[in-house]
Amino acid sequence: MAQSVTIQPMPEFRPDAKVGASLATRRNDWQADFEMFIIASGITDAKRKRALLLYQAGPRVREIFKPLADTGNDDNYEVAKTKLKEYFDLQKDRRYDVYRFRQAMQKTDETLDEYHTRLRTMAATCEFNDVVLEIEQQIIICGTSSKIRKHALRDPKFDLKGRRDEQSSYQIKDIESKEPTEVYTNKLEGKSEKTEAKTCHCCGREYPHVAVGQCPAKS
Repeated sequence: MAQSVTIQPMPEFRPDAKVGASLATRRNDWQADFEMFIIASGITDAKRKRALLLYQAGPRVREIFKPLADTGNDDNYEVAKTKLKEYFDLQKDRRYDVYRFRQAMQKTDETLDEYHTRLRTMAATCEFNDVVLEIEQQIIICGTSSKIRKHALRDPKFDLKGRRDEQSSYQIKDIESKEPTEVYTNKLEGKSEKTEAKTCHCCGREYPHVAVGQCPAKS
């Protein structure tokens, strides 16, 4: 028998919230979460999906939606979703997104791969003509590796991807080389603590004779 699953309601979308990501990006992320929500809830009826979209999005989104033109009927879920996307996409500030991208410095505890992934995510809303080039330039200028910077400025054919793969391989080898050493050291330390008990060859008791003072066989 299938088990029932309780799905928590979606948080409402707050267009006026002052957060780091752009408005369009936050709205698209919310819509993606909503799509998963209705699938998990087992809702397939278009009319219910549209009503739930506007209800879960919150009063501010409903206020924005009301004056929009050509939003369709109550059973047109896809039309409502498209109209909201068009509205919020027009609100996105490309200059601000590009500014945030340019200000993104590599963190001291961030690997090259992690930094590259973060830049790729930020570049998604910047509408660069050459995303790969922009990311490479950002890593060269704002990355923590002076070696990469020197190589890139000296060699116009410098392969940043090859450098990332090389660094990842080095990190894996470094981790693997440390793990067995610690285990072996612990084993050696454990052995050094063990001592063998000695016996007297005259009486057969434990030697030295701490309790009796001298060998009973000689008394």
